[in-house]
Amino acid sequence: MWKAWGCSRPVLQTVRRAGTQHQRVLVRRAAPPCARAVVTTTRDVIARQQRTLADTTKQRWQIARAASSPHLMQKIEPSTEQKFAVMDGNEAAAYVAYAMSDISFIYPISPATSMGEHMDKWAAIGKKNIQGQVVDVNMMQSEGGAAGALHGAAAAGALTSTFTASQGLLLMIPNMYLLAGELVPSVLHVSARTVSKHALSIFNDHSDVMATRQTGFAMMCSTSVQEVLDLGFASHVASIKARIPFLHFFDGYRTSAEMSKVKVVPYEELAQMFPADKVRENLHNFALNPTHPSIRGTGQRPDIFFQSTVAANSYYQAAPDIVAETLDELAVLTGRPYKLFEYYGHPEADRVAICMGSASKTLQETIDHMNGNGEKVGSMTVHLYRPWSAKHFLDALPSTVKKIAVLDRTREDGAVGMPLFLDVNVTMSDHDRPALITGAQYGLASKEFTPAMAKAVLDNLNADKPRMRYVIGIDDDVTHTSLPYGEPIDATPAGTTQCIFWGLGSDGTVGASKTAIKTIGMNTDLKAQGHFVFDSHKGGGVTVSHVRFGPSDIKSEYTIQSGADYLSCSHPSYVHKFEMVSPLKEGGTFVLNAPWSSIEDLENNIPAHVRAEIAKKHLQFYTIHATKLATDTGLGKRINSIMQAAFYGLSGVLPVDQALKLLKDSVAQQYKHKGPEMVAMNQKAIDHALDNLHKIEYPATWGSLSSVASELNQMEKPEFVTSVMDPVLALKGDDLPVSAFEPGGYEPIGTTMYEKRGIAPTVPVWKPDACTQCNYCAIVCPHAVIRPFLLEKAETKAAPPGFEFRKAKGGAEVGGFNYSIQVSPYDCTGCEVCVETCPDDALYMAPFNEVADKFSPHWDYAIGLPERQEIGDKYSVKGSQFLKPLMEFSGACAGCGETPYLKLATQLFGDRMVIANASGCSSVWGGTATTIPFTTNDKGQGPAWGRSLFEDNAEYGFGMALATKQRRQILSNEVEVALEKEDMPDELRAALTNWQKYRENPDKCNQYSAEVNAILENLGGAGLSPKLRFIYNNRDMLRTQSHWMVGGDGWAYDIGYGGLDHILSRNENVNVLVLDTEMYSNTGGQVSKATQLSTVTKFASMGKRENKKDLGLFAMQYGNVFVASVALGANMNQCVTAFKEAEHYPGTSLIIAYSPCIDWGIDMKKMVDEQREAVDSGYWTLYRYDPRRITSGLNPFQLDSKKIKGDLQEYLSGQNRFEQLKRNFSETAGELHDFLYNTVQTRHKRLQKLAMDDYELLEHLKKLLGEASSGKSVTVLYGSETGNAENLATVFATEFKRRGVRAKCIAMDDFDLDDLPNQDQVFCVVSTCGQGELPSNCRLFWKALSDKSLPADFLKDTKFAVFGLGDSSYVYFNEAAKMFHRRFGELSGESVLDLGLGDDKDEDRYESKWNEWMPDLFNELKTDPPAQVLLPPTYNVIIDKDASSAAVPETVVPPGSKLIPLVKNRLLTPDDYDRDIRHYEFDLSGSGMKYNVGDCLGIYAHNDRERVLGFCDQLGVGAKSLIRLEDTQDRKEPLPGVISASQLFTEVLDVFGKPSRRFYETLAIAADNESDREELLWMLTKDGNSKLRELTDETVTYADLLTRYPTKKLSLDYLLDHIPRIKPRLYSIASASEMHGEMLHLCIVKNDWTTPSGAYHVGLCTNYLQALSRDGAPVDLVASRVNGAGITIPETNAHPCVMVGLGTGIAPFRAMVQDREVARTRGESVGPMALFFGARYRRTDFTYGDEFEDYHSGGKGVLSVLSTAFSRDQAHKIYVQNRISEYPEVIYDYLGRKNGYFYLCGPAGNVPTAVRQAVVDSFVSAGGHSPAEAEKIVTQMQIEGRYNVEAW
Repeated sequence: MWKAWGCSRPVLQTVRRAGTQHQRVLVRRAAPPCARAVVTTTRDVIARQQRTLADTTKQRWQIARAASSPHLMQKIEPSTEQKFAVMDGNEAAAYVAYAMSDISFIYPISPATSMGEHMDKWAAIGKKNIQGQVVDVNMMQSEGGAAGALHGAAAAGALTSTFTASQGLLLMIPNMYLLAGELVPSVLHVSARTVSKHALSIFNDHSDVMATRQTGFAMMCSTSVQEVLDLGFASHVASIKARIPFLHFFDGYRTSAEMSKVKVVPYEELAQMFPADKVRENLHNFALNPTHPSIRGTGQRPDIFFQSTVAANSYYQAAPDIVAETLDELAVLTGRPYKLFEYYGHPEADRVAICMGSASKTLQETIDHMNGNGEKVGSMTVHLYRPWSAKHFLDALPSTVKKIAVLDRTREDGAVGMPLFLDVNVTMSDHDRPALITGAQYGLASKEFTPAMAKAVLDNLNADKPRMRYVIGIDDDVTHTSLPYGEPIDATPAGTTQCIFWGLGSDGTVGASKTAIKTIGMNTDLKAQGHFVFDSHKGGGVTVSHVRFGPSDIKSEYTIQSGADYLSCSHPSYVHKFEMVSPLKEGGTFVLNAPWSSIEDLENNIPAHVRAEIAKKHLQFYTIHATKLATDTGLGKRINSIMQAAFYGLSGVLPVDQALKLLKDSVAQQYKHKGPEMVAMNQKAIDHALDNLHKIEYPATWGSLSSVASELNQMEKPEFVTSVMDPVLALKGDDLPVSAFEPGGYEPIGTTMYEKRGIAPTVPVWKPDACTQCNYCAIVCPHAVIRPFLLEKAETKAAPPGFEFRKAKGGAEVGGFNYSIQVSPYDCTGCEVCVETCPDDALYMAPFNEVADKFSPHWDYAIGLPERQEIGDKYSVKGSQFLKPLMEFSGACAGCGETPYLKLATQLFGDRMVIANASGCSSVWGGTATTIPFTTNDKGQGPAWGRSLFEDNAEYGFGMALATKQRRQILSNEVEVALEKEDMPDELRAALTNWQKYRENPDKCNQYSAEVNAILENLGGAGLSPKLRFIYNNRDMLRTQSHWMVGGDGWAYDIGYGGLDHILSRNENVNVLVLDTEMYSNTGGQVSKATQLSTVTKFASMGKRENKKDLGLFAMQYGNVFVASVALGANMNQCVTAFKEAEHYPGTSLIIAYSPCIDWGIDMKKMVDEQREAVDSGYWTLYRYDPRRITSGLNPFQLDSKKIKGDLQEYLSGQNRFEQLKRNFSETAGELHDFLYNTVQTRHKRLQKLAMDDYELLEHLKKLLGEASSGKSVTVLYGSETGNAENLATVFATEFKRRGVRAKCIAMDDFDLDDLPNQDQVFCVVSTCGQGELPSNCRLFWKALSDKSLPADFLKDTKFAVFGLGDSSYVYFNEAAKMFHRRFGELSGESVLDLGLGDDKDEDRYESKWNEWMPDLFNELKTDPPAQVLLPPTYNVIIDKDASSAAVPETVVPPGSKLIPLVKNRLLTPDDYDRDIRHYEFDLSGSGMKYNVGDCLGIYAHNDRERVLGFCDQLGVGAKSLIRLEDTQDRKEPLPGVISASQLFTEVLDVFGKPSRRFYETLAIAADNESDREELLWMLTKDGNSKLRELTDETVTYADLLTRYPTKKLSLDYLLDHIPRIKPRLYSIASASEMHGEMLHLCIVKNDWTTPSGAYHVGLCTNYLQALSRDGAPVDLVASRVNGAGITIPETNAHPCVMVGLGTGIAPFRAMVQDREVARTRGESVGPMALFFGARYRRTDFTYGDEFEDYHSGGKGVLSVLSTAFSRDQAHKIYVQNRISEYPEVIYDYLGRKNGYFYLCGPAGNVPTAVRQAVVDSFVSAGGHSPAEAEKIVTQMQIEGRYNVEAW
């Protein structure tokens, strides 16, 4: 265009570059006509297109010119209404922000959070701002979201503000550039906080604000709470005037949380300074508005971006003067003058220190001190840091200054200088002001800056060789950059009273201290200041409140170093941990909360060095048992009101009566939101406080005690603990040098075990006789301080005195073990969750000081026991708790609802966990420096834990998972190459091959990883080939890793949701655990998207108005994410199962865990009840969504809380977060709670439908429409406590479905009783808990079912059957099943089959009876047989006839067994006797096997070799053939991989055992001809049952059936699936290890019989044993294992015993007698023993008779009574019960009076009943009891484990 007009480019550029409109006019007049035409045309185009953008371009430049010109001050009238107030810095910032904002956007981050809380609270109550409007306050999902919304609001013309700190501020930086670039007035208030680097810190420095200095924001710094009020307001005004956004910052915690007495100007007077005209000019006129449209945020090319940027420079040039003008106006208004740079000190100072923030006050205090001693020093406080004004800086700096120390509260690693230092240097250099300028870094993360340090900084300037760059406040003994400083300086103004309050986190001390500051500040003329120090525990941590009062301004911005007037301590353990009395001045007052008041108690409990200091300083010493008083008045652990009453009573700051009245008033105000009861309890405690105060008149001799502290805990500790952790915990971390720390922030784990806080006022105590060993207490314990332990007998004997234990209950898996619950008193927080959860009342709380020292040795011994990792099913509630928690003793709040979940995860998978933890509560209690709760197992394996940011945790964990995946893939590739090309030992090749095959199977991979690692370690690294060396160097990647992303709902629902959603979509094998507290718990309880409708939280003062976000539903929509919603206390089994399924799922899993929080306003000891009530009321839903189920044709969604059975309103009323709304806004609460109820009901119905299969949904819809049901179906109800009955019920329902019958499986409590009569067929599976108790999920159903008002014919149209799971060793065997069976019958239900009684004592536990009962039931029901399909085999089989092609083990050793020599096989019965009873002796030497009295030996017998050869011929498999087996199902204990056919059928498969019914079914499916198939199936029917019994009576075996019904389809691979392994036969051990050492004896009678057809058979095991180790033959090895006692053995030998043995049932009693004989010879106290033995003949059957006679010795031996009953030695038969009847006095004396133990061992039949009756009769005749009383006593003996029967 310019060429067309004949102009040159330079001319046009000159015109366009003219700075102002006036300049442009001048240039235009001087320009040629062509240029003037261009300018005119351009201006016209702009005017047309952007006419309403500040009216025209001309006006915009006029605004810029005006901004550069001096302003006339507004006429301001001085304030007359200023009032004193006590507030902290955050409230001060919020006060001015509220005044000057139209709209505000908030998001919680410490330490800025409470600014947003104040804004929300004020808006909720309708507080008006300066313009008379209620501020629109909006909670956003992140700081970035808050900045974006603020940008938008400001762009639309609103006055805006937000509040943040640290990385929250960094997230705002992109929007800060935009706001500054667009010249949008707005204000960010920042509680300056360090930015996370090697570690997170929530404390103060300026690293966050310094990271924003290049954004274009003006930066204003306040140094005190008063300045926050004043300069914060000035920032808002100046921002509007200057059209530049402001960042107003002040020191986090030091200023933000400091309580200070300030003067507050009311809004009406502040309004004088409100620049309404500038709001229009600089904000509204530039707002995006379609009435005067404009555009901003365009994309610019390189040709114009630079110019556009510099175009704003005039605004920044004008800003300092505008700020100065604003401060001048403020000075007129408030009477408090401020400058951009505030000089303080000597007018002719030669040395000056320059800084920003609260340290400037400390500098001023130091300046006064130094100048008072004749020096000439000063300080410069920087208020306006950006834009930097050299003019104002130089104007403020005295001309006499020659030396300057610049202090930066930030650190930029690698920089030549810090920001403020560089600014000062450039300014001095540019203006030719030569000076010595040093740069210091100080105060990072709130490191104290004291007068001593300030003096050292100024003194350094006068040194001969001053340090030029240095750090102050630490000892840098590595790079030697630190400046030394001297002893503390007392620079506090005269007349200042200093008080220190030591508190226990959550005890209210800090809140009470703040209240005291307000009370004194507002009721006296004294100035007041409070600063609060916390350790990093979430709860139960140390708090120290530093409070000062005085007539002068208090500038001491540091903790009280010395000269304290008053000190109180809220926890007695602190006197051992901290040097707390050191700051007290001579004659100061010391008040200690402790139960000690006598001199003796005090000398026994207070360390000598503390007593010495008390005496030497002549302290006024008082004690008060505030903990007891708080408990007595109902306050629980909160003692703050009591300790404050003591303070007012002793400090003299206010008259006592006035002070106590003010205290009560403040309590009423402080606790009104918690209800009137809480207020009344606090006021009652105040009334009693002074009466409970005891002044201690200590003896003068205390002063002569040693002043050197001795270490309390003498346990051996690692060096890190002693050199780093212990000083940090003692609050001496400031003394640690740089060399103490590992660069990068790396720390060891497992350190909390050395902490031993001892903070619990009471701790749980175990009542072993009441305990049913359910382990519930352990699984719910938030801190892993209560645990179950299993001990062998030798370990019980080595236990310390008083160590309680009982015989372990639970079947063979805990056989041989004793059970104990132990508590760590010094790690317990006293939350009482375990006590509240215990279903047996087996725990109670006892005072800490009474039991701690007694139980601590017990705990120390217990945790030193071997880790028994494989006891029972680790994925059961009980079994999981025998696993060591790899997270213990965290700093979480007492009763924390989060920690039990992660603790459980570490028990199940912790040895291979990698945890990415989002910032929040879990990162505080999980990752606080030095005190790390994550620990290792005995192999040194444990969770690896890391934290990135709050917002990116999902991505952080995702990255770790992908890195692990990649590294393991590389390793796998190298292994594959090595196997192909490298020479290596055969054992290494086999191990690597197996590792490669199973590297994604955690259990097997761990096994083979250990093998590979051990072999490589033995080979050593030096001689390995490069490939093998690579594997060796990367062997830490051999084991599978379980990756977990852990965080709270603030992360998962809000700030990190975008990242989390992305990870959920990627289907990688990672696990996500969301600890849902429904609020931002870590920052004090702010609202999140997880917060439920109507909840009152911070940022939602009027109750949340939106529904809770359904995170699980969002995740399920992907279709390939495993999702579970759990609540541990509501359903422990479901929770454990969910964790198992989630971790095993080969994709992404998400667990949402309901986590009660103390911020809910609940009693945390009821945490488990809260979870249960939440689920019962429908508030929280339990479910699992497992995509794997789809491939099986199943519904992937399982609703585990199928029925709402509680009252939602009742649940809500129990939590203050809901009740608060009801108290304050009842009408609103009613509306919201009703809406929530409807929402809950609707959601639950939707989930119920989602859980239905197609048929169930069809039936449901038909029922809703009133249509008839489509055919019959059955209902399977279950009552389950541990999950066994639930699992069996699921199998039951599946069996119906296999038979074409529709079945619904549901917990009884989830079933509507009113619908029961409508069911055609109902089948119940129910377990029995403890001594006849019902499982928890069927109690409501039973209560309704047992209602006497139900009609007698209630179930007249319903058929039923009941199967029970129980243990016959309990008195109330299967009592629950019997109750349901009986009640169904009473209600006219038709019983289809007799009650099934599963027994854990049977060989296959309850499955033994189940496998008989279930087929009979289906026969009775005449259901169709299941689909006749032969499923594929689960083993791949290769038969190799060349047996030499691979090594075959000589003997197969079953898992868990050992090969032990059978050294003696001796016949005990005469040769002419028809019974064969033998004595066997085994040598356990070197096997590691141990046994106790009462134990059994399980023997794995072998089949007869001749019969095996015949069977092999029948199969057509050579006995010597080699068989290779490949397990395709990843079994935990698969068959051996290589084995000979002979071994397989001799040593492994029970081919000559009794076939199962399932084998008949399988054989029928595989039958070669139709007649065989029909016969086999017919035998399984009711009609053919007699034939089946006939075969059973004839001892038909698997081999026999295969002969009778030959089939080609059942090849060897199928037989492996359908013929079980040989099971061990159990025999009572007949010897005592105390007598025979490692020799073990058995007494066994040959098991033989003749079938109805006359065939003679011998039992497998006795036949096997008889042939071994015969006289003269070699010693044979027998595969065996020791099984624990099935009977209860007394803890000591002092208990009397009555033993009744029949035949070989004498065996265990021989062991018992031998054991006591040894004890007797050692001189131990031994109780009397009576043995009653019964058999047919003395000559043939009295095995070991001579031994027993010797032990009896006519009643003088260990065996007090020996009475025999040989039934056939005389004409009339005599039985043992007859002999018992002859000794009623003995029986009653031993069992009744002396609480002895009774044992019966022998054949079943009528004997147990007859013997019991004889015992009852003895109690009647000798004890004078009635028969009913005697029966009850014997029953109680059974319950207590003192009446034991082993019958077969």
